[in-house]
Parts: sequence; structure tokens; C-alpha cells
Amino acid sequence: MKFNLPRRQRKSFESITKKMISDNFNKTESKELFINIRKQYIDAPRSFGANQGKKEATLELLIIIGDQIAKEYKDIEVAMVLGVPELSKKKA
Repeated sequence: MKFNLPRRQRKSFESITKKMISDNFNKTESKELFINIRKQYIDAPRSFGANQGKKEATLELLIIIGDQIAKEYKDIEVAMVLGVPELSKKKA
């Protein structure tokens, strides 16, 4: 699968994951990328003020990628746990 990201998110995706946005990813690679971005979000410092900070931008990236993974692979769903997306197996 290829991720379709807004322009403002492409550079942060490549810097966090160390992968090119144009690469094709299989299911396990996509899940690993999601986990890496989630870890980056948890480790990011809190940002205050009017300007959007790194934590909010990483959360936005995490939501976009989680949604695309859930749409591509029907056995995976995204659940919000305390405001943070988390991948889980879909129950049959």
C-alpha cells in the first residue's frame, strides 16, 4: 500500500519513519510504521501556545495513517484510546 498524505505531513513522515513516502508497504511494514509514529507521538514534548507544535502534528499524522491502514486491510480497525489511535484486530 502507498500512503496518501497532505503536503504538510510528508516531510515529517519521512523523518520519523526513515522511509520514502513513494515506497510500497506491506501489512506488517504498515503496522510497524504506525507503531513507530505512535511511539514518536508519546515521546514528543507537550506544546503550548497559539502555534501548532510537534505533538499535535504527529497526532494528525497518526490519525491519517491509521485511517488509511484500516481502509486498506479489512481485518484491522482503529480505536481511539485516551485520544490516541490504536490498531486492533477486527472481531468477526
